Amino acid sequence: MAAAGPDLYERLQIRYPPSPPARAPAPAAPPAASGCVLGTALAVATGVLLVLGATLVALIVLHVQGQAELRAAQAELAAVGAPLLLDPDGSQSPAKSPAAAQRQKEQLGRWLQGLALGWRYHDGQIYYFSGEHKAWGDAEAACRSSHSHLASITSPEEQDYLAREARGRPYWIGLTATGPGGSWRWVDGAAYSQAQSFWAPGQPDSTDHGKWGLEGCAQIHPVGNGLWNDHNCNFTFAWICKRDLSRP
Repeated sequence: MAAAGPDLYERLQIRYPPSPPARAPAPAAPPAASGCVLGTALAVATGVLLVLGATLVALIVLHVQGQAELRAAQAELAAVGAPLLLDPDGSQSPAKSPAAAQRQKEQLGRWLQGLALGWRYHDGQIYYFSGEHKAWGDAEAACRSSHSHLASITSPEEQDYLAREARGRPYWIGLTATGPGGSWRWVDGAAYSQAQSFWAPGQPDSTDHGKWGLEGCAQIHPVGNGLWNDHNCNFTFAWICKRDLSRP
């Protein structure tokens, strides 16, 4: 028997097709946002836009109102300013000399600047209602720094106006008790009259605050819808400044 040759399977070369290249795994899709979350976000965004819109409208309205009030005050001041303008010797001068016209222009300019800074015009005066709190003496010093004094009140109409504008808050006014008898006087030099005063019932009572001393300064007070109350001058309250149109 002839010797067996190499096995048939030994001579067979099996060729395998090349393996396909490995593919990177596809990125996972982001999870779908919850409908509830999207709805909440939209609601919040809508609410913010509505608030911003309402705030913008309110600011525009306040600006328009403020400009209208400023123009009205400017017209009134221009109308009443000329006859009240004083000459250097204290007399009123109906003649409109260049010097008088210049003084009037400067005076009205200061007034209008005050109105733009928060002062309020009423019947020939401008008033400033502070947002700070000071003792009576410090409040008067603050008024003097703006060429004014703590407010005097010399008529029922002026009392009604200031009590209304005080809106239920206490404010120092320019009335103080001085001298041995504690007589009352207006710090701006206006004449004080007991008959033309607006004290709340039982006031002034000069309550003794011990180490702080007696009550010797007046304020518009919420009790009695803005009638006057005497209080210790060392306590701190808001205050009202007043400038008279007839004073440069």
